[in-house]
Amino acid sequence: MSHPLIAAHRGANEFLPEHSLAAFRQAIVEGADGFEFDIRLTADGQLVLHHDRTVKRTAGAKGSIADLTLPQLRELNFAHRHPDCVDNPEASRIATLEELFALVVDSGKDIKLLIEAKHPSRFGPRLELRLWETLRRWPGLDVTVMSFSRAALATWRGLDTDTPLVWIFEYPFRRPPEGVQVLSSRVDYIESTPSFVERAHAQGYEVYVWTVNDAETAHRMAALEVDLIFTDRPAAIRESLTS
Repeated sequence: MSHPLIAAHRGANEFLPEHSLAAFRQAIVEGADGFEFDIRLTADGQLVLHHDRTVKRTAGAKGSIADLTLPQLRELNFAHRHPDCVDNPEASRIATLEELFALVVDSGKDIKLLIEAKHPSRFGPRLELRLWETLRRWPGLDVTVMSFSRAALATWRGLDTDTPLVWIFEYPFRRPPEGVQVLSSRVDYIESTPSFVERAHAQGYEVYVWTVNDAETAHRMAALEVDLIFTDRPAAIRESLTS
């Protein structure tokens, strides 16, 4: 049985702030095959790594990413739930997409970059356009674009015909959008519908699953032959699958 690829979910964030450069640097140390991360546009048009619409959970502050400029975001402490990381700028400061790209290039590693375009967003398709413009400055990266939004995937395919696309969905399962190569869902959906992986493969799709953080679940996903596992614990999950 071949093992699925292991992608660090928002970085290796078990003990580090999610989406921080520190968490992605740790993911490199832990041998992750890929990085999964979310992007949002700031008020001044910068792409930053952040999951939530607001900064309340991650920085303990008020405001949304879309209403704050990058300099304003840089004043916040995104390690407030990790007191031991406060003095580490790579852990406490919000990261830009291009900073992450630079980290990957400097590492010299072949890392799969799985970029989720977060929607709904008041910027609409400007998010995909900004991403496309940014990627043109960073040729040679192994990029896959993902979204829950069918409109976002259609927008991307209109900009770029080559980049692999992942449709992220939650049950009940619906017909996939046109032009996607990968289907990605929650681990509980995959476990409750074990025939899904085989059926998806038969139709030519790969299957990615999120988020798997324990050995038993990882083994069940591997037995179903999922293609990639998202995890907060890349080293631990890889060790569980190879031991």
